[in-house]
Amino acid sequence: MKILRILSLGAGVQSTTLALMSHYGEIEPFDHIIFADTGWEPGVVYEQLEMLKSMMEITVVSAGDVRNMANTTRKEGQTRFASMPLWIMGHKKKAIPMRRQCTREYKIEPIERFIRYDIIGLAPRQWFPKDILLEVNLGISTDEMQRANQDKRKKWKINRFPLIELKMSRDDCLDYLSQRGFKIARSACIGCPYRSDDEWLSIKRVEADWLSAIEFDESIRKILPDAECFLHRSCIPLKDVDLGYTDNDVSLLDECSGLCGN
Repeated sequence: MKILRILSLGAGVQSTTLALMSHYGEIEPFDHIIFADTGWEPGVVYEQLEMLKSMMEITVVSAGDVRNMANTTRKEGQTRFASMPLWIMGHKKKAIPMRRQCTREYKIEPIERFIRYDIIGLAPRQWFPKDILLEVNLGISTDEMQRANQDKRKKWKINRFPLIELKMSRDDCLDYLSQRGFKIARSACIGCPYRSDDEWLSIKRVEADWLSAIEFDESIRKILPDAECFLHRSCIPLKDVDLGYTDNDVSLLDECSGLCGN
């Protein structure tokens, strides 16, 4: 059986570490390195991606702009709500996140479509070949082991976690990058609702990214008929949040299946 080794690249700390280790021959090379572009990455992430592209071959795929997920499309007998984990105020004034599908629709599925149709050359609805095992390598480190899981529904695919196999934590990755002269920022969409206040402050330091987040936050307020939507966990308009003085001190970026925030 042929094993097709793929690196799912987020262009953040952990996946960049794996890309560089493969480039320098320190781990088994990948057959393909694929970056799924949500269309709303911070500028620094695109800079990191271009740096890596100057060193190695990287394929960029996209399902479009993730901000379109906030639109609600209603047809007779069907309702589709926003699939980004926007915050709404629930009972007893407790903020609750909406259902999240953005990781799957804008990260996992575009990569799998490219593999099926462009790399292997399958026709639509054609079964995955039994003589090929797809090995998707993810940048999940030892301090995030709870995120290491398998999709048991797909017998033709396994997820692999080289950093865990190497017993490398996120700090180990930062040390590895620093020793080789690289300073890499975390990867996650500009307006990811899972950001802590500290992570929002990092977005605010870049004016273009901050204005983009504010514009989007204003646009989502009325997309649901019975609740207002917000990017910030306080359910306050982002432009009015006193960052650093709310109880939003815990990052939830690690919830994104090892694909967005690595």
